[in-house]
Amino acid sequence: MSKVNNKNVEQNVNDKDIIERYIYDVTRRVPEKQRQDIRLELTSLIEDMCEEEGATVEEVLEKLGSPAEFAKRYRDENNYIIGPDYYDNYIWVLKIGALATVISSIISAIIHGILSAGGFDDFINEFFKEGISAGISGLYTLVGIVTIVFVVLERLKVKVDIKPEDKWTPSSLPALPEKKALLSRGESIASIIIYVVLIGIFVFVPEIFGVFESTDNGFRSVSNVFNLENWNSIVPWFVGILGIAVFDDIVKVIYGKYCKAVMYSSIICNVISFGCIVVIFKFKDVWNPSFAKDLLAYTGKEAYSEGDILRFWGTDRISNIVIAFIFVISCLEIGVTVYKSLKYSEK
Repeated sequence: MSKVNNKNVEQNVNDKDIIERYIYDVTRRVPEKQRQDIRLELTSLIEDMCEEEGATVEEVLEKLGSPAEFAKRYRDENNYIIGPDYYDNYIWVLKIGALATVISSIISAIIHGILSAGGFDDFINEFFKEGISAGISGLYTLVGIVTIVFVVLERLKVKVDIKPEDKWTPSSLPALPEKKALLSRGESIASIIIYVVLIGIFVFVPEIFGVFESTDNGFRSVSNVFNLENWNSIVPWFVGILGIAVFDDIVKVIYGKYCKAVMYSSIICNVISFGCIVVIFKFKDVWNPSFAKDLLAYTGKEAYSEGDILRFWGTDRISNIVIAFIFVISCLEIGVTVYKSLKYSEK
C-alpha cells in the first residue's frame, strides 16, 4: 500500500509540474495584462477536462494542442508588426529608450549651453535649440531601430520555434526557468539608458571629454582627449559599438533568462564590438595628438614624471592598454554568459 501511495504522490507532483510548464509556455506568449486571468482559466479548464473525461494530464494537454497554438485563441495575429509575444517588451523598451533619449538630449543641451561662454540668454537659446533638435532626431532614430530589432528577432524566433514536421507532445514543454537563470530587468534598464546617453554625448558634445578651466564668461576648453578634427570619421564607430550593446540588452529583455539565444547574441555582439574597438584605436587617430602638451603648457610643467602615463601620449601604448582592458572585459562577459546559458539552457 505504501508503494502505491508513493507512486500516486509522485504522479501528482509530475502532473502539477507539467501543468505549470504548459501554462507558463502559453501565458508568456500573450499580453501581460491577460496572463493572470488566462492562468486561472487554463488551470480550471485542465482540471475540469481531467475530471469529466477521466483522462490523464498528458492526454488533456495533447487535446488542447501546443502552447503556441493554444495561445492564438487569446489574440489576433493578423495585423501585427510586433506580435503579442514581443509587444509588451517592445513598448517597454521604447519607453526606456525614450526616457534615455530625453535625458541624453537634456544633458547635451546643458553642456552646449554651459560651453557657449555667453550670458544667460545665450545659455537658454543654446539649451532649447540643441535639446529640441537632438530630442526629435533621437526619438525618430530610436523608434526605427527598436522596431527593426524586434521585427527581426521575432521573425527569427518564429523560424526557430515552428517545426511543422514534429508532432507536439506535453513532453516537449520547456522547463520552468530557475531563478538564477533569470536576467535582471533593472540592469537592462540601466544599461540601455547609459548607452543611449553616451550615444547622445558622443554625437552632440564630444568636447566634454577633455579638460576645462572656469572663467568669468563660463568654461574654457584647455584640451580635448579625442581628435575632434577627425571626429566625423570616428563617431560612427563609437555609435555602432553602443548600438550593438543596446541590441544585446534588447535580446536579454526579450528572452528574460540565460539561454542559447542570449549566449549567441553576447558572443556575436562582443566580437563585433571588439573588432570596432581595434579599428578605432589602431587605425583612426582617435587621440588628440596635442593633449599631453596642452596640459603641460596649462600646468606650467616642463615635463611629465617618470611614472606618468601621459609621457606615452601619442604612442601605441595608450591604445594598447585600452584595447587590452576591453578585451579582458569582453572575454569575462562572454565567459559568464556562455557558462550560465549552457548551465541553464533547456535540455
